Amino acid sequence: MIKRFYYFLAIFSLNLIYSCNKNSSEEEASNPIKIQSIAPIKNLSIKSARIVRFSENTFAPVGSVHKILAIRNRIILVDKTIGNTVIIFDNTGKYLNHIYRIGEGPGEYKNLENIYYDEKENVLILIPMDYRKKYFFDLDGNYIKEEKYDENIRYTDLLPSGISEILINNGSLNAEDGFKVYKNQELLVSTIPFVDYLDRTPLDGRNVISKIDRDNYNFTVGNRDTIFRYNANSLEISVDYIFDFEAPISKIDYANHPSPLEYFVESQMFIGIFDIFQNENFLSFTTFKYPRIKGRLLSKSTNKIYDTEEFVRNEIGSLGFDGVLGLGQSGEFIAVLKADEDGNWDFSKNMSLEAAANQMEDLEPEEFLLLFFKIEEFS
Repeated sequence: MIKRFYYFLAIFSLNLIYSCNKNSSEEEASNPIKIQSIAPIKNLSIKSARIVRFSENTFAPVGSVHKILAIRNRIILVDKTIGNTVIIFDNTGKYLNHIYRIGEGPGEYKNLENIYYDEKENVLILIPMDYRKKYFFDLDGNYIKEEKYDENIRYTDLLPSGISEILINNGSLNAEDGFKVYKNQELLVSTIPFVDYLDRTPLDGRNVISKIDRDNYNFTVGNRDTIFRYNANSLEISVDYIFDFEAPISKIDYANHPSPLEYFVESQMFIGIFDIFQNENFLSFTTFKYPRIKGRLLSKSTNKIYDTEEFVRNEIGSLGFDGVLGLGQSGEFIAVLKADEDGNWDFSKNMSLEAAANQMEDLEPEEFLLLFFKIEEFS
């Protein structure tokens, strides 16, 4: 956990160094949403909730949860701590299989970067860290094929759909546009040009494409404080949300600070937009403030922002919170829960979840639980 914290700290400190305080004309025409100005949590309540515990598996215990895909009756997670593996469970948490093909032979790769779901072809697409091939698997984790690709793409995020791909390119690795769309391997859209102070950063832009509906998608690129919208019919890009991080000094002044890391810790600055998920009523995203990630719930009807961790503590109990890292098939947000600092699992604010937790024998402090939940807002 300590190593993981310093990893996040280094990532986000460097991310700030390469940022600046310039705004686009689109940003100037919008009213930024203040990321620290959270609304009272009493305006929210749990509409539905359930918890899922992972069963033991034949590979290794879950060491971390980097990404969650909830597909049909499967829960698929990426664990980047133990073996860089993909582990597949059913929707009750029962272990089914895992994907771990480290090697140099056919169908093998040196290290895992991420995995994505093609909903049209109903397959998983694994991208290795060298970005040279794509590896295809069915939802049970069975290997299908591999494909080389020649495009100079370094995937930050990918939304494949049959012959089409919507992707976020990591411009820090190739200095190319941040947002691209391919169809039949032909480039349809290439925009959000590479900007050194916004894109040359080691920020891990996890889960930065979020589907709104059949034709519309939200996304972020690099260190921009903007959530954009892409319309797949018109191929147009627009701006949905601009955020004001309310930093104590401008980003350019921070970049020139003699001790940026120390200042970041002392000033309690907020930075970053990632882990974007949404349903009809709310958009969930994650930002970062020393010493941990901070979850945010944005009401689409009121534009009010709520603290996700505070909501969990208020509605469920005193628990560790590792962020909202997925979206269920019915629009449920999927949060990763941990025991509190004393190793206790507290569900005292929700009787049904407390009863469910009591049925889980020998629940250990080092385990992870998934919380599937929907929320409602009161005026």
